[in-house]
Amino acid sequence: MTYNDSLVQRRRLTYLIGLLIAFGVILVLKLVYLQLIMHSHYQLQAAQDQTRKYEIPATRGQIYDLVGTTPTPLVLNQTLEVVWADPTEIKDKTTTVNDLAGVLGGKASDYLNKIDHAIKYTELATRVSTSTAAKVRALNLPGIGTVSRDYRTYPEGTLASQELGFVNADGVGQYGIEGFLNKSLAGTPGEFAAKTDTNGDPIATANNIAKQPVDGTSYVLTIDQNIQAEAEKELAAAVKSDQAVNGSVIIMDPKTGQVKAMANYPTYDPNNYQSVTDYSLFENNVVNWAYEPGSTMKVLTMAAGLNTGAITPDTTYNDPDFYTIDGQKISNAVGDKGGANKTMTVVLRDSLNTGAMYVLRMLSGNPNNFTLAGKTTLFNYFTQHFNLGSLTGIQQSGEATGYVPRPSNNSGNDVDYANMTFGQGLTVTMVQMADAMSAIANGGTLYKPTLIDGVMNTDGTETKAKPNIIKTNIISAKTRAMLDGMLQVTVQHGTGYLAADQNPGYQISGKTGSAELARPDGGGYIQGANVGSFLGYAPSSNPRFVIMVRINQPKGAAFAETTTVPLFSSLTQWLFKYDAIPPAGQ
Repeated sequence: MTYNDSLVQRRRLTYLIGLLIAFGVILVLKLVYLQLIMHSHYQLQAAQDQTRKYEIPATRGQIYDLVGTTPTPLVLNQTLEVVWADPTEIKDKTTTVNDLAGVLGGKASDYLNKIDHAIKYTELATRVSTSTAAKVRALNLPGIGTVSRDYRTYPEGTLASQELGFVNADGVGQYGIEGFLNKSLAGTPGEFAAKTDTNGDPIATANNIAKQPVDGTSYVLTIDQNIQAEAEKELAAAVKSDQAVNGSVIIMDPKTGQVKAMANYPTYDPNNYQSVTDYSLFENNVVNWAYEPGSTMKVLTMAAGLNTGAITPDTTYNDPDFYTIDGQKISNAVGDKGGANKTMTVVLRDSLNTGAMYVLRMLSGNPNNFTLAGKTTLFNYFTQHFNLGSLTGIQQSGEATGYVPRPSNNSGNDVDYANMTFGQGLTVTMVQMADAMSAIANGGTLYKPTLIDGVMNTDGTETKAKPNIIKTNIISAKTRAMLDGMLQVTVQHGTGYLAADQNPGYQISGKTGSAELARPDGGGYIQGANVGSFLGYAPSSNPRFVIMVRINQPKGAAFAETTTVPLFSSLTQWLFKYDAIPPAGQ
Protein backbone atom coordinates (compact mmCIF):
# COMPACT_ATOMS: atom_id res chain seq x y z
CA MET A 1 0.00 0.00 0.00
CA THR A 2 1.41 3.34 -0.97
CA TYR A 3 1.56 6.37 1.24
CA ASN A 4 -1.15 8.09 -0.81
CA ASP A 5 -3.53 5.11 -0.45
CA SER A 6 -3.04 5.13 3.31
CA LEU A 7 -3.74 8.87 3.43
CA VAL A 8 -7.00 8.45 1.47
CA GLN A 9 -8.16 5.71 3.84
CA ARG A 10 -7.39 7.85 6.88
CA ARG A 11 -9.37 10.72 5.39
CA ARG A 12 -12.34 8.45 4.68
CA LEU A 13 -12.23 7.13 8.21
CA THR A 14 -12.12 10.69 9.55
CA TYR A 15 -15.16 11.65 7.48
CA LEU A 16 -17.04 8.56 8.70
CA ILE A 17 -16.21 9.27 12.31
CA GLY A 18 -17.30 12.90 11.81
CA LEU A 19 -20.61 11.79 10.37
CA LEU A 20 -21.18 9.41 13.26
CA ILE A 21 -20.38 12.13 15.76
CA ALA A 22 -22.74 14.57 13.99
CA PHE A 23 -25.49 11.97 13.96
CA GLY A 24 -24.90 11.30 17.64
CA VAL A 25 -25.08 15.01 18.46
CA ILE A 26 -28.34 15.36 16.53
CA LEU A 27 -29.75 12.32 18.34
CA VAL A 28 -28.75 13.68 21.73
CA LEU A 29 -30.24 17.10 20.92
CA LYS A 30 -33.46 15.45 19.80
CA LEU A 31 -33.64 13.46 23.03
CA VAL A 32 -32.96 16.57 25.07
CA TYR A 33 -35.72 18.38 23.16
CA LEU A 34 -38.23 15.57 23.67
CA GLN A 35 -37.37 14.68 27.26
CA LEU A 36 -36.68 18.11 28.69
CA ILE A 37 -38.18 20.88 26.57
CA MET A 38 -41.29 18.95 25.42
CA HIS A 39 -41.59 16.80 28.54
CA SER A 40 -44.47 18.78 30.03
CA HIS A 41 -46.34 18.84 26.73
CA TYR A 42 -46.22 15.09 26.22
CA GLN A 43 -46.89 14.41 29.89
CA LEU A 44 -50.04 16.53 29.67
CA GLN A 45 -51.05 14.89 26.39
CA ALA A 46 -50.60 11.44 27.85
CA ALA A 47 -52.57 12.38 30.91
CA GLN A 48 -55.36 13.81 28.81
CA ASP A 49 -55.47 10.74 26.57
CA GLN A 50 -55.58 8.40 29.52
CA THR A 51 -58.07 10.59 31.38
CA ARG A 52 -60.61 10.30 28.55
CA LYS A 53 -60.78 6.60 29.25
CA TYR A 54 -61.91 7.38 32.76
CA GLU A 55 -64.31 10.18 31.89
CA ILE A 56 -68.03 9.94 32.55
CA PRO A 57 -69.51 12.09 29.77
CA ALA A 58 -71.95 14.80 30.74
CA THR A 59 -75.21 14.96 28.83
CA ARG A 60 -75.23 17.98 26.53
CA GLY A 61 -78.14 20.34 27.06
CA GLN A 62 -80.98 20.15 24.57
CA ILE A 63 -82.33 23.05 22.56
CA TYR A 64 -86.01 23.84 22.17
CA ASP A 65 -87.89 26.26 19.98
CA LEU A 66 -91.47 27.45 20.21
CA VAL A 67 -94.55 26.38 18.33
CA GLY A 68 -96.69 29.36 19.18
CA THR A 69 -95.92 29.52 22.88
CA THR A 70 -95.17 25.82 23.44
CA PRO A 71 -91.52 24.66 23.72
CA THR A 72 -90.73 21.74 21.42
CA PRO A 73 -87.40 19.88 20.98
CA LEU A 74 -85.33 21.28 18.13
CA VAL A 75 -81.97 19.66 18.97
CA LEU A 76 -81.76 16.26 20.67
CA ASN A 77 -79.09 13.87 21.94
CA GLN A 78 -78.75 10.39 20.50
CA THR A 79 -76.85 7.89 22.65
CA LEU A 80 -74.33 5.89 20.64
CA GLU A 81 -71.02 4.32 21.59
CA VAL A 82 -67.29 4.81 21.14
CA VAL A 83 -64.85 1.92 20.66
CA TRP A 84 -61.49 2.73 22.26
CA ALA A 85 -58.13 1.03 22.65
CA ASP A 86 -55.40 1.05 25.30
CA PRO A 87 -52.26 -0.08 23.40
CA THR A 88 -50.45 -1.06 26.62
CA GLU A 89 -53.01 -3.78 27.30
CA ILE A 90 -53.36 -5.25 23.82
CA LYS A 91 -51.79 -8.74 23.60
CA ASP A 92 -51.92 -9.40 19.85
CA LYS A 93 -52.34 -6.32 17.63
CA THR A 94 -52.80 -8.23 14.38
CA THR A 95 -55.58 -10.45 15.71
CA THR A 96 -57.18 -7.51 17.49
CA VAL A 97 -57.45 -5.21 14.47
CA ASN A 98 -58.59 -8.01 12.18
CA ASP A 99 -61.36 -8.98 14.61
CA LEU A 100 -62.42 -5.35 14.97
CA ALA A 101 -62.55 -4.85 11.21
CA GLY A 102 -64.79 -7.89 10.96
CA VAL A 103 -67.33 -6.27 13.30
CA LEU A 104 -66.90 -2.54 12.74
CA GLY A 105 -66.04 -2.65 9.06
CA GLY A 106 -63.26 -0.48 7.67
CA LYS A 107 -59.62 -1.44 7.20
CA ALA A 108 -57.64 -3.34 9.82
CA SER A 109 -54.59 -1.28 8.82
CA ASP A 110 -56.38 1.95 9.81
CA TYR A 111 -57.11 0.61 13.29
CA LEU A 112 -53.53 -0.60 13.60
CA ASN A 113 -52.20 2.82 12.62
CA LYS A 114 -54.27 4.50 15.34
CA ILE A 115 -53.07 2.01 17.95
CA ASP A 116 -49.41 2.34 16.92
CA HIS A 117 -49.54 6.11 17.21
CA ALA A 118 -51.36 6.23 20.55
CA ILE A 119 -49.64 6.68 23.91
CA LYS A 120 -52.20 5.16 26.25
CA TYR A 121 -55.69 5.72 24.85
CA THR A 122 -57.19 6.24 21.42
CA GLU A 123 -60.66 6.17 19.93
CA LEU A 124 -60.94 3.67 17.09
CA ALA A 125 -64.57 4.30 16.10
CA THR A 126 -67.29 6.77 17.05
CA ARG A 127 -71.05 6.84 16.54
CA VAL A 128 -71.19 3.06 16.90
CA SER A 129 -74.66 1.58 17.37
CA THR A 130 -75.43 -0.20 20.64
CA SER A 131 -75.86 -3.53 18.84
CA THR A 132 -72.47 -3.24 17.11
CA ALA A 133 -70.82 -2.18 20.36
CA ALA A 134 -72.24 -5.30 22.01
CA LYS A 135 -70.58 -7.44 19.31
CA VAL A 136 -67.27 -5.69 19.99
CA ARG A 137 -67.56 -6.45 23.70
CA ALA A 138 -68.41 -10.06 22.90
CA LEU A 139 -65.01 -10.43 21.21
CA ASN A 140 -63.47 -10.00 24.68
CA LEU A 141 -60.34 -8.39 23.26
CA PRO A 142 -57.77 -7.22 25.85
CA GLY A 143 -57.22 -3.45 25.68
CA ILE A 144 -60.43 -2.80 23.71
CA GLY A 145 -63.46 -1.22 25.35
CA THR A 146 -66.60 0.79 24.63
CA VAL A 147 -68.23 3.77 26.28
CA SER A 148 -71.58 5.47 25.68
CA ARG A 149 -71.58 9.01 24.34
CA ASP A 150 -74.32 11.42 23.38
CA TYR A 151 -74.30 12.74 19.82
CA ARG A 152 -76.27 15.66 18.45
CA THR A 153 -79.20 15.08 16.16
CA TYR A 154 -81.26 17.75 14.42
CA PRO A 155 -84.68 16.23 13.70
CA GLU A 156 -85.88 19.24 11.68
CA GLY A 157 -82.94 18.97 9.26
CA THR A 158 -82.07 22.32 7.71
CA LEU A 159 -84.52 24.34 9.82
CA ALA A 160 -82.69 27.20 11.57
CA SER A 161 -79.36 25.53 10.81
CA GLN A 162 -77.28 28.73 10.79
CA GLU A 163 -78.78 29.86 14.10
CA LEU A 164 -78.14 26.45 15.67
CA GLY A 165 -74.67 25.54 14.36
CA PHE A 166 -73.52 21.98 15.02
CA VAL A 167 -71.37 19.85 17.33
CA ASN A 168 -68.20 18.44 15.80
CA ALA A 169 -66.68 14.98 16.23
CA ASP A 170 -64.83 16.12 19.37
CA GLY A 171 -68.09 17.18 21.02
CA VAL A 172 -67.40 20.90 20.64
CA GLY A 173 -70.11 23.29 19.44
CA GLN A 174 -69.35 25.17 16.25
CA TYR A 175 -71.10 28.29 14.94
CA GLY A 176 -74.51 29.58 15.99
CA ILE A 177 -76.00 28.76 19.40
CA GLU A 178 -73.96 25.55 19.69
CA GLY A 179 -70.74 27.54 19.44
CA PHE A 180 -71.75 30.61 21.45
CA LEU A 181 -73.18 28.61 24.38
CA ASN A 182 -70.89 25.60 24.04
CA LYS A 183 -69.57 25.75 27.61
CA SER A 184 -72.96 25.81 29.31
CA LEU A 185 -74.51 23.35 26.83
CA ALA A 186 -71.63 20.87 27.21
CA GLY A 187 -71.69 20.61 30.99
CA THR A 188 -68.78 19.11 32.93
CA PRO A 189 -67.71 15.43 32.57
CA GLY A 190 -67.34 13.27 35.65
CA GLU A 191 -64.54 10.83 36.43
CA PHE A 192 -64.23 7.14 37.25
CA ALA A 193 -61.71 6.16 39.89
CA ALA A 194 -58.83 3.95 38.69
CA LYS A 195 -60.56 0.62 39.33
CA THR A 196 -60.78 -1.49 36.18
CA ASP A 197 -61.81 -5.01 35.22
CA THR A 198 -59.48 -7.65 33.80
CA ASN A 199 -59.63 -5.96 30.38
CA GLY A 200 -58.63 -2.60 31.80
CA ASP A 201 -62.13 -1.14 31.37
CA PRO A 202 -63.35 1.24 34.10
CA ILE A 203 -65.83 -0.40 36.44
CA ALA A 204 -69.09 1.55 36.44
CA THR A 205 -70.20 1.32 40.06
CA ALA A 206 -71.23 3.92 42.58
CA ASN A 207 -68.03 3.28 44.56
CA ASN A 208 -65.88 3.83 41.48
CA ILE A 209 -67.06 7.37 40.65
CA ALA A 210 -64.58 10.02 41.72
CA LYS A 211 -66.63 12.96 40.42
CA GLN A 212 -70.22 13.07 39.22
CA PRO A 213 -70.83 14.64 35.80
CA VAL A 214 -72.76 17.91 35.60
CA ASP A 215 -75.14 17.86 32.67
CA GLY A 216 -75.33 20.83 30.33
CA THR A 217 -78.00 23.52 30.44
CA SER A 218 -81.00 23.13 28.14
CA TYR A 219 -82.33 26.26 26.46
CA VAL A 220 -85.63 27.36 24.96
CA LEU A 221 -85.13 29.66 21.98
CA THR A 222 -87.32 32.61 21.03
CA ILE A 223 -87.53 31.14 17.52
CA ASP A 224 -91.10 30.25 16.57
CA GLN A 225 -90.83 27.10 14.46
CA ASN A 226 -93.78 28.02 12.27
CA ILE A 227 -92.50 31.55 11.56
CA GLN A 228 -89.01 30.20 10.94
CA ALA A 229 -90.28 27.61 8.47
CA GLU A 230 -92.34 30.22 6.58
CA ALA A 231 -89.42 32.66 6.46
CA GLU A 232 -87.12 29.96 5.06
CA LYS A 233 -89.67 28.88 2.46
CA GLU A 234 -90.39 32.40 1.21
CA LEU A 235 -86.70 33.37 1.23
CA ALA A 236 -85.65 30.33 -0.79
CA ALA A 237 -88.33 31.07 -3.38
CA ALA A 238 -87.22 34.72 -3.64
CA VAL A 239 -83.51 33.93 -4.00
CA LYS A 240 -84.26 31.40 -6.72
CA SER A 241 -86.71 33.69 -8.52
CA ASP A 242 -84.24 36.60 -8.50
CA GLN A 243 -81.31 34.31 -9.40
CA ALA A 244 -79.46 35.86 -6.48
CA VAL A 245 -76.28 34.69 -4.76
CA ASN A 246 -77.95 34.45 -1.36
CA GLY A 247 -80.47 36.09 0.94
CA SER A 248 -81.40 36.55 4.58
CA VAL A 249 -84.39 37.41 6.77
CA ILE A 250 -84.79 38.47 10.41
CA ILE A 251 -88.12 38.87 12.24
CA MET A 252 -88.12 40.48 15.70
CA ASP A 253 -90.59 41.42 18.41
CA PRO A 254 -89.94 45.17 18.84
CA LYS A 255 -91.34 45.17 22.37
CA THR A 256 -88.92 42.58 23.77
CA GLY A 257 -85.95 42.22 21.41
CA GLN A 258 -86.84 38.55 20.90
CA VAL A 259 -85.93 37.13 17.49
CA LYS A 260 -88.76 35.04 16.08
CA ALA A 261 -86.95 33.91 12.95
CA MET A 262 -83.58 34.22 11.24
CA ALA A 263 -83.33 32.60 7.85
CA ASN A 264 -80.52 32.27 5.33
CA TYR A 265 -80.45 30.71 1.88
CA PRO A 266 -78.62 28.64 0.68
CA THR A 267 -78.49 26.54 3.82
CA TYR A 268 -77.25 23.12 5.01
CA ASP A 269 -78.22 20.17 7.20
CA PRO A 270 -76.29 20.13 10.52
CA ASN A 271 -76.79 16.36 10.71
CA ASN A 272 -74.43 16.11 7.72
CA TYR A 273 -72.15 19.08 8.29
CA GLN A 274 -69.14 16.96 7.26
CA SER A 275 -70.39 16.90 3.67
CA VAL A 276 -70.37 20.72 3.38
CA THR A 277 -67.55 21.99 1.16
CA ASP A 278 -68.55 25.67 1.11
CA TYR A 279 -67.90 26.67 4.71
CA SER A 280 -69.63 30.02 4.20
CA LEU A 281 -72.89 28.06 4.52
CA PHE A 282 -72.15 27.70 8.23
CA GLU A 283 -72.28 31.48 8.70
CA ASN A 284 -75.44 33.22 9.89
CA ASN A 285 -75.32 36.21 7.54
CA VAL A 286 -77.94 38.06 9.58
CA VAL A 287 -75.30 38.38 12.31
CA ASN A 288 -71.91 37.56 10.78
CA TRP A 289 -71.91 39.68 7.62
CA ALA A 290 -71.29 43.43 7.90
CA TYR A 291 -72.31 45.22 4.70
CA GLU A 292 -73.20 48.66 3.36
CA PRO A 293 -76.98 48.87 3.85
CA GLY A 294 -77.94 51.56 1.36
CA SER A 295 -81.07 53.66 1.80
CA THR A 296 -82.50 51.87 4.84
CA MET A 297 -79.94 54.06 6.64
CA LYS A 298 -81.98 57.11 5.66
CA VAL A 299 -84.44 56.10 8.38
CA LEU A 300 -81.77 56.62 11.06
CA THR A 301 -80.51 59.80 9.40
CA MET A 302 -84.06 61.19 9.49
CA ALA A 303 -84.45 60.06 13.11
CA ALA A 304 -81.40 62.14 14.05
CA GLY A 305 -82.69 65.18 12.16
CA LEU A 306 -86.20 64.97 13.61
CA ASN A 307 -85.11 64.24 17.17
CA THR A 308 -82.71 67.19 17.28
CA GLY A 309 -85.29 69.52 15.77
CA ALA A 310 -83.07 70.24 12.78
CA ILE A 311 -85.90 69.22 10.42
CA THR A 312 -89.59 68.32 10.38
CA PRO A 313 -91.43 66.09 7.89
CA ASP A 314 -92.45 69.25 6.03
CA THR A 315 -89.03 70.88 5.89
CA THR A 316 -88.28 71.63 2.23
CA TYR A 317 -85.13 71.97 0.19
CA ASN A 318 -84.32 72.59 -3.45
CA ASP A 319 -83.06 69.32 -4.87
CA PRO A 320 -80.20 69.92 -7.34
CA ASP A 321 -80.06 66.17 -8.20
CA PHE A 322 -76.45 66.09 -6.99
CA TYR A 323 -74.00 67.83 -4.68
CA THR A 324 -70.33 68.32 -5.37
CA ILE A 325 -68.40 67.67 -2.18
CA ASP A 326 -64.62 67.98 -2.04
CA GLY A 327 -64.58 67.75 -5.81
CA GLN A 328 -66.71 64.60 -5.95
CA LYS A 329 -70.16 64.46 -7.50
CA ILE A 330 -72.63 62.62 -5.26
CA SER A 331 -76.05 62.25 -6.85
CA ASN A 332 -79.47 60.71 -6.50
CA ALA A 333 -80.13 57.27 -7.92
CA VAL A 334 -80.55 56.94 -11.67
CA GLY A 335 -83.95 58.22 -12.73
CA ASP A 336 -84.51 60.56 -9.77
CA LYS A 337 -84.62 64.13 -10.97
CA GLY A 338 -84.07 67.26 -8.94
CA GLY A 339 -86.73 69.85 -8.21
CA ALA A 340 -87.73 72.68 -5.93
CA ASN A 341 -89.45 72.52 -2.54
CA LYS A 342 -89.15 68.82 -1.84
CA THR A 343 -90.13 67.83 1.70
CA MET A 344 -88.33 65.41 3.98
CA THR A 345 -91.29 63.06 3.60
CA VAL A 346 -90.71 63.05 -0.14
CA VAL A 347 -87.02 62.37 0.53
CA LEU A 348 -87.95 59.08 2.21
CA ARG A 349 -90.78 58.32 -0.21
CA ASP A 350 -88.58 58.70 -3.29
CA SER A 351 -85.32 57.73 -1.53
CA LEU A 352 -83.42 60.89 -2.48
CA ASN A 353 -79.73 60.85 -1.62
CA THR A 354 -79.50 64.63 -1.80
CA GLY A 355 -82.22 64.91 0.82
CA ALA A 356 -80.31 62.69 3.23
CA MET A 357 -77.23 64.87 2.72
CA TYR A 358 -79.38 67.94 3.33
CA VAL A 359 -80.37 66.53 6.74
CA LEU A 360 -76.69 66.37 7.66
CA ARG A 361 -76.29 70.00 6.57
CA MET A 362 -79.19 70.98 8.79
CA LEU A 363 -77.61 69.06 11.68
CA SER A 364 -74.57 71.22 11.00
CA GLY A 365 -76.68 74.37 11.23
CA ASN A 366 -75.62 75.35 7.72
CA PRO A 367 -77.77 74.40 4.70
CA ASN A 368 -74.79 74.83 2.40
CA ASN A 369 -72.00 72.89 4.15
CA PHE A 370 -71.13 70.16 6.60
CA THR A 371 -69.47 70.99 9.91
CA LEU A 372 -67.59 68.86 12.40
CA ALA A 373 -70.34 69.49 14.95
CA GLY A 374 -73.02 68.22 12.55
CA LYS A 375 -71.03 65.15 11.62
CA THR A 376 -70.40 64.46 15.30
CA THR A 377 -74.13 64.62 16.02
CA LEU A 378 -74.87 62.12 13.26
CA PHE A 379 -72.05 59.85 14.45
CA ASN A 380 -73.42 59.93 18.00
CA TYR A 381 -76.93 59.03 16.84
CA PHE A 382 -75.64 56.12 14.77
CA THR A 383 -73.29 54.77 17.44
CA GLN A 384 -74.67 55.93 20.80
CA HIS A 385 -78.42 56.01 20.19
CA PHE A 386 -78.71 53.06 17.79
CA ASN A 387 -75.53 51.17 18.80
CA LEU A 388 -74.14 50.74 15.28
CA GLY A 389 -70.48 49.76 15.23
CA SER A 390 -70.88 47.67 18.41
CA LEU A 391 -71.73 44.04 19.11
CA THR A 392 -75.36 43.50 20.00
CA GLY A 393 -74.42 40.48 22.11
CA ILE A 394 -76.95 38.18 20.45
CA GLN A 395 -76.21 34.53 21.19
CA GLN A 396 -74.38 33.70 17.96
CA SER A 397 -70.74 32.88 17.31
CA GLY A 398 -68.75 35.26 15.16
CA GLU A 399 -70.97 38.33 15.38
CA ALA A 400 -69.62 41.23 13.30
CA THR A 401 -69.41 44.76 14.72
CA GLY A 402 -69.70 46.75 11.53
CA TYR A 403 -67.86 50.03 11.05
CA VAL A 404 -68.87 53.68 11.35
CA PRO A 405 -66.14 56.19 10.38
CA ARG A 406 -65.39 58.82 13.00
CA PRO A 407 -65.96 62.49 12.17
CA SER A 408 -62.99 64.74 11.54
CA ASN A 409 -61.82 67.70 9.52
CA ASN A 410 -59.51 65.48 7.49
CA SER A 411 -59.66 65.56 3.72
CA GLY A 412 -62.31 63.16 2.42
CA ASN A 413 -64.29 62.97 5.68
CA ASP A 414 -67.07 65.15 4.28
CA VAL A 415 -67.41 62.73 1.37
CA ASP A 416 -67.51 59.81 3.81
CA TYR A 417 -70.30 61.42 5.79
CA ALA A 418 -72.25 62.45 2.71
CA ASN A 419 -72.29 58.79 1.66
CA MET A 420 -73.06 57.59 5.17
CA THR A 421 -76.34 59.51 5.27
CA PHE A 422 -77.74 57.15 2.65
CA GLY A 423 -75.98 53.99 3.73
CA GLN A 424 -72.71 53.79 1.81
CA GLY A 425 -69.23 54.03 3.29
CA LEU A 426 -70.20 52.42 6.60
CA THR A 427 -71.09 48.82 7.44
CA VAL A 428 -73.77 47.27 9.62
CA THR A 429 -75.33 43.89 10.25
CA MET A 430 -78.96 43.01 9.70
CA VAL A 431 -79.49 42.34 13.39
CA GLN A 432 -78.19 45.84 14.21
CA MET A 433 -80.55 47.45 11.71
CA ALA A 434 -83.55 45.39 12.84
CA ASP A 435 -82.78 46.29 16.45
CA ALA A 436 -82.53 50.00 15.58
CA MET A 437 -85.84 49.87 13.71
CA SER A 438 -87.40 48.08 16.68
CA ALA A 439 -86.42 51.02 18.90
CA ILE A 440 -88.14 53.38 16.47
CA ALA A 441 -91.21 51.14 16.27
CA ASN A 442 -91.63 50.87 20.05
CA GLY A 443 -91.06 54.57 20.69
CA GLY A 444 -87.44 54.78 21.80
CA THR A 445 -86.40 51.69 23.80
CA LEU A 446 -83.38 49.79 22.51
CA TYR A 447 -83.44 46.14 23.58
CA LYS A 448 -80.61 43.65 23.43
CA PRO A 449 -81.58 41.24 20.62
CA THR A 450 -81.93 37.74 22.00
CA LEU A 451 -82.51 34.17 20.89
CA ILE A 452 -83.02 32.85 24.44
CA ASP A 453 -86.58 32.62 25.71
CA GLY A 454 -85.46 30.81 28.86
CA VAL A 455 -83.87 27.76 30.46
CA MET A 456 -85.60 24.37 30.39
CA ASN A 457 -85.48 22.84 33.86
CA THR A 458 -85.07 19.13 34.55
CA ASP A 459 -88.72 18.91 35.65
CA GLY A 460 -89.91 20.16 32.26
CA THR A 461 -90.74 23.69 33.40
CA GLU A 462 -89.18 26.77 31.85
CA THR A 463 -87.46 29.62 33.67
CA LYS A 464 -88.17 32.60 31.43
CA ALA A 465 -85.51 35.17 30.60
CA LYS A 466 -86.39 38.84 31.06
CA PRO A 467 -86.04 41.38 28.23
CA ASN A 468 -82.75 43.25 28.46
CA ILE A 469 -83.13 47.00 27.97
CA ILE A 470 -79.93 48.64 26.70
CA LYS A 471 -81.14 52.24 26.41
CA THR A 472 -84.34 54.22 26.72
CA ASN A 473 -85.59 57.43 25.17
CA ILE A 474 -83.20 57.26 22.22
CA ILE A 475 -85.88 59.13 20.28
CA SER A 476 -88.88 61.05 21.62
CA ALA A 477 -92.53 60.10 21.24
CA LYS A 478 -92.93 63.11 18.96
CA THR A 479 -90.07 61.94 16.74
CA ARG A 480 -91.54 58.45 16.60
CA ALA A 481 -94.91 59.81 15.48
CA MET A 482 -93.41 62.05 12.79
CA LEU A 483 -91.07 59.37 11.45
CA ASP A 484 -93.79 56.73 11.44
CA GLY A 485 -96.00 58.96 9.31
CA MET A 486 -93.15 59.41 6.83
CA LEU A 487 -92.50 55.66 6.70
CA GLN A 488 -96.18 54.91 6.11
CA VAL A 489 -96.15 57.30 3.14
CA THR A 490 -93.06 55.50 1.82
CA VAL A 491 -94.97 52.21 1.85
CA GLN A 492 -98.24 53.59 0.52
CA HIS A 493 -96.90 55.83 -2.21
CA GLY A 494 -93.18 55.22 -2.52
CA THR A 495 -90.72 52.41 -3.10
CA GLY A 496 -92.56 50.08 -0.71
CA TYR A 497 -95.89 50.32 -2.53
CA LEU A 498 -96.12 46.56 -3.17
CA ALA A 499 -96.33 45.95 0.58
CA ALA A 500 -99.38 48.21 0.76
CA ASP A 501 -100.96 46.73 -2.38
CA GLN A 502 -100.67 43.17 -1.08
CA ASN A 503 -101.89 44.00 2.43
CA PRO A 504 -104.95 46.23 1.95
CA GLY A 505 -106.41 47.67 5.14
CA TYR A 506 -103.17 47.36 7.11
CA GLN A 507 -100.83 50.13 8.17
CA ILE A 508 -97.21 49.27 7.37
CA SER A 509 -94.11 51.41 7.90
CA GLY A 510 -90.87 50.74 6.10
CA LYS A 511 -88.04 51.70 3.79
CA THR A 512 -86.18 50.06 0.91
CA GLY A 513 -82.44 50.07 0.45
CA SER A 514 -80.29 49.35 -2.59
CA ALA A 515 -76.53 49.48 -2.11
CA GLU A 516 -73.50 48.81 -4.23
CA LEU A 517 -71.50 45.79 -3.10
CA ALA A 518 -67.99 46.58 -1.90
CA ARG A 519 -65.09 44.55 -3.26
CA PRO A 520 -63.56 42.18 -0.70
CA ASP A 521 -60.12 43.74 -1.26
CA GLY A 522 -61.45 47.22 -0.47
CA GLY A 523 -60.82 48.51 -3.99
CA GLY A 524 -64.14 50.14 -4.74
CA TYR A 525 -67.33 48.33 -5.72
CA ILE A 526 -68.17 45.26 -7.79
CA GLN A 527 -69.49 46.39 -11.18
CA GLY A 528 -73.19 45.60 -11.59
CA ALA A 529 -73.55 43.96 -8.16
CA ASN A 530 -75.97 45.25 -5.55
CA VAL A 531 -77.58 44.31 -2.27
CA GLY A 532 -81.27 45.02 -1.92
CA SER A 533 -83.11 45.22 1.41
CA PHE A 534 -86.39 46.25 2.99
CA LEU A 535 -86.75 47.17 6.66
CA GLY A 536 -90.18 47.74 8.18
CA TYR A 537 -92.70 47.04 10.91
CA ALA A 538 -96.43 46.49 11.31
CA PRO A 539 -99.06 47.34 12.29
CA SER A 540 -97.79 50.89 12.35
CA SER A 541 -99.78 52.13 15.35
CA ASN A 542 -99.04 49.10 17.56
CA PRO A 543 -96.14 47.15 16.00
CA ARG A 544 -96.13 43.40 16.56
CA PHE A 545 -93.11 42.59 14.44
CA VAL A 546 -90.12 44.11 12.66
CA ILE A 547 -88.93 42.43 9.47
CA MET A 548 -85.76 42.96 7.52
CA VAL A 549 -85.15 41.09 4.28
CA ARG A 550 -82.06 41.17 2.09
CA ILE A 551 -81.31 39.79 -1.37
CA ASN A 552 -77.65 39.73 -2.40
CA GLN A 553 -76.65 40.22 -6.05
CA PRO A 554 -79.89 39.46 -7.90
CA LYS A 555 -79.58 39.12 -11.66
CA GLY A 556 -81.30 41.65 -13.86
CA ALA A 557 -82.89 43.58 -10.97
CA ALA A 558 -81.37 46.88 -9.94
CA PHE A 559 -83.63 48.06 -7.11
CA ALA A 560 -84.90 46.58 -3.86
CA GLU A 561 -88.52 47.47 -4.64
CA THR A 562 -88.63 44.63 -7.19
CA THR A 563 -86.69 42.03 -5.18
CA THR A 564 -87.11 42.50 -1.44
CA VAL A 565 -90.48 44.27 -1.16
CA PRO A 566 -92.40 41.27 -2.58
CA LEU A 567 -90.65 39.02 -0.03
CA PHE A 568 -91.42 41.44 2.81
CA SER A 569 -95.03 41.66 1.62
CA SER A 570 -95.52 37.89 1.60
CA LEU A 571 -94.09 37.50 5.09
CA THR A 572 -96.17 40.37 6.43
CA GLN A 573 -99.33 38.95 4.91
CA TRP A 574 -98.62 35.56 6.46
CA LEU A 575 -97.84 37.05 9.91
CA PHE A 576 -101.08 39.03 9.96
CA LYS A 577 -102.96 35.74 9.56
CA TYR A 578 -100.73 33.72 11.89
CA ASP A 579 -101.02 36.24 14.74
CA ALA A 580 -104.70 36.94 13.95
CA ILE A 581 -104.01 40.66 13.54
CA PRO A 582 -107.06 42.45 12.10
CA PRO A 583 -106.86 45.34 9.60
CA ALA A 584 -106.89 48.89 10.93
CA GLY A 585 -110.26 49.92 12.38
CA GLN A 586 -111.49 46.36 12.95
